[in-house]
Amino acid sequence: MQTKTKTEAQLHQLTEGSYLFCCPQGNILLGCPPEILKRILATHLPMPDTVVVPQVLHHQSSSQASLEFPLYHFLFVQRGLERNRQFRVIATQPQCRGLSELLRITVVGPDAAEMEKSGQDAGLSKELYQETLFMALKDSKTRQAFPIEHMVQFTPLENGKHCEVYPNRQKLPACRVERLGDAKFRVLYGEDAFLVDLAIKAPQEPNYPIQHKPHHRAKGGFSLTVLGRSNGFDPKDGANGYLLDLNGKLVLWDCPAYLHLHLKALKIGMEDLDGMVLSHVHEDHIDVVESVAKKPLTVYTTPEIYYSMLMKLTAVFGCSLEEAKAMHRWVRIDTGKPIDIAGGQWTFFHAVHAIPALGVRLAFQAQGKSGLLHISGDHLSNSALATMLEAGGISKRRYEQMISLINGKEDLLLVDVGGGIIHGDYRDYLEYKGKGRIGFMHTGLVPSDLPANMKLVDSGEVWTIF
Repeated sequence: MQTKTKTEAQLHQLTEGSYLFCCPQGNILLGCPPEILKRILATHLPMPDTVVVPQVLHHQSSSQASLEFPLYHFLFVQRGLERNRQFRVIATQPQCRGLSELLRITVVGPDAAEMEKSGQDAGLSKELYQETLFMALKDSKTRQAFPIEHMVQFTPLENGKHCEVYPNRQKLPACRVERLGDAKFRVLYGEDAFLVDLAIKAPQEPNYPIQHKPHHRAKGGFSLTVLGRSNGFDPKDGANGYLLDLNGKLVLWDCPAYLHLHLKALKIGMEDLDGMVLSHVHEDHIDVVESVAKKPLTVYTTPEIYYSMLMKLTAVFGCSLEEAKAMHRWVRIDTGKPIDIAGGQWTFFHAVHAIPALGVRLAFQAQGKSGLLHISGDHLSNSALATMLEAGGISKRRYEQMISLINGKEDLLLVDVGGGIIHGDYRDYLEYKGKGRIGFMHTGLVPSDLPANMKLVDSGEVWTIF
């Protein structure tokens, strides 16, 4: 839907609960449901520099505060900081406080003191913070990491009040947003007034197809179903997530947007899951609302990642820390120490990423058969790790651990080759001499002329280990 106006301003409905207002001074996103950036990319509309959120930040199974990737686009594609501009979030006063913490924990990450306070080992907390600090956005002159307040301006807006988003400039009129109710707003621009109702009256759906066949548990088997293979910038595909089947027991790896639709297509309910492993809290790996069930889901993760998840829950649900803790049953993971989950031996490691993240070596046996699965998690390339080591961004202990994980005994490797400054490189695996197959994930861009045992993972694909 596009609204006709007397000025150059336009209002576009993107999906249920979300509109994009466009004018010469900038673009305002009203309502921020899951993967809204993908829908904007798919429709070739301009990208927002401002987001307005409703009073209630969750609806049924989905978050309505999916701010992370619109912010990433502003920072890394629009080059907002280089143009001395801030991304802007307009919300109620309590929401501003919560969303500031949500974005800090997902973009900047917890600091060493927070990780240690969460229960993580003090030495490992310092190593992880050393790595995330190395990858953080920094001031080019001081080399100090930018705090979230430098990147994002949080503007309180209560019912019955208005705020100026863009001042009047040359011959262009000012632009204001008024909050008329919990989900109702008015955008005023010159002679035009746009009424926006963010009430959700129909199901929200992704702008790509979810293609799964009903899942049938195979007794004595070990398999993995790909929920999504790509990232938050890919409008044609879902973000990362897997369903692992270990002799009929089902474990999620991460909790992507629209998980309820994935499970519906698989003919699986949340009550059928034996648990979920959370690799990290980036938005293309977890929609925290999707993870909340009538019967609390068992979540396996490390203390600092669990703490980060709690911060996101308190922001989206507007609840206390204790209320957030009651939403799941947390089982602690300590990296390097094997843990039994659904009958498999899971040995987790901290991948090297912009915030604390996990990968795993999963060994499983059933009915005389055995298999070894390696999931890299979101993880840097070998050349980037070498650069980090030389610059003091990673300890020698951690570097040596990372480059010696893969030993050729794997039956299946699913590895991050998303590229860029915080992801991996497919070329690191081209000389792999082991017996296993390799699936490339977190991207849709790898060459087609790969060795026979390597391929780009497809969403909806089932990989059978035995």
